[in-house]
Amino acid sequence: MKGRIHVSCKVVVNIGAARGQGRSHAVRLAEEGADIIAIDLCEDLEAVPYPLSTEEDLKETARLVEKAGSPGVHEGGRRPWPRG
Repeated sequence: MKGRIHVSCKVVVNIGAARGQGRSHAVRLAEEGADIIAIDLCEDLEAVPYPLSTEEDLKETARLVEKAGSPGVHEGGRRPWPRG
């Protein structure tokens, strides 16, 4: 397929990976051979009126990515910047 991006042996940083589109993209890219770094906040925010993802959601994404054949998956669930 012309113009297709090959991700085999590449590292993909996926922010919002715990569920929904982020999870589906992580799994699809893993099926294509990418190493996945899956990141999500995994906590609720006062300004958002519905529950956000959990650490269990992120662990499930990691399980699905590994099952899809990713040679490596790394998960992170904490903000890298200070709160304030």
